[in-house]
Amino acid sequence: MAFVKDNRSIVEEIQMTGFFNGKIGKVFNILGRRAGFTSTSVFNDIKEFDNAIANIPVLSNSSLDIISSSALDINTTGTGVRTVIVVYINNSGVLTQSPPIALNGTTLVTNVLTGVNEVLWMESETTGSGNNAAGNIRLRINGGVVEVEQISIGANKSMSARVMIPTGYTGYIINMDGSAISSNQDIRLRATSNSFDNTLVTPYHFLDNMYLVSGFFAAKDLHFIKIPAGARVKFSTISSATAPTNRADVSFTIIMLEN
Repeated sequence: MAFVKDNRSIVEEIQMTGFFNGKIGKVFNILGRRAGFTSTSVFNDIKEFDNAIANIPVLSNSSLDIISSSALDINTTGTGVRTVIVVYINNSGVLTQSPPIALNGTTLVTNVLTGVNEVLWMESETTGSGNNAAGNIRLRINGGVVEVEQISIGANKSMSARVMIPTGYTGYIINMDGSAISSNQDIRLRATSNSFDNTLVTPYHFLDNMYLVSGFFAAKDLHFIKIPAGARVKFSTISSATAPTNRADVSFTIIMLEN
């Protein structure tokens, strides 16, 4: 596969036309942040929600509820976020954007999404005068308190460093960057992908790493690491300290190209 066409890179080609070599393509910049860790010896997934839990829950044909910690995040009258949209992989492996989901403040809204295999991100669709979330807006697995995504207070988009490759597509991770705040971070790129032939597997394998001393930032070119359809990708870290004042930020760019 050629990655340069008519003096345009594959990223530029997809961003400008939505296609590459006649195939549908998508380019996503995935943001991740975690403040507070469960351990200084166990990998913690880089996610904003529920820092008392190390790993992102694995979804499978799941139904989700939504709630905010603030009564100001409410449809029609709220000064915070009124409606959100969620980008997710459904139970058929299709990349899907939800219709606007209306919030009801601190009252749980149940079954706002069904048939979910992975959440990629959640962001505000409409807001009141405050423009951003007044509380922590959380997606939960239906019928319980297990969290799967969050828009944090003062923000308008979730920041969990994970994706899943849709059916009929191949993913290519082209770069990553990270920063460490108040603690050292041993960051790993992980995917349910075989490192030898890029086939789908069940366990998460290390695909790349980045060790950052507190206060430092670094970026890497990942040279189109190939990820198969159905694979889950996430970033995890071992932090040298656990308090919420310690933080790891990661972002990465991924191309999803139709097979």
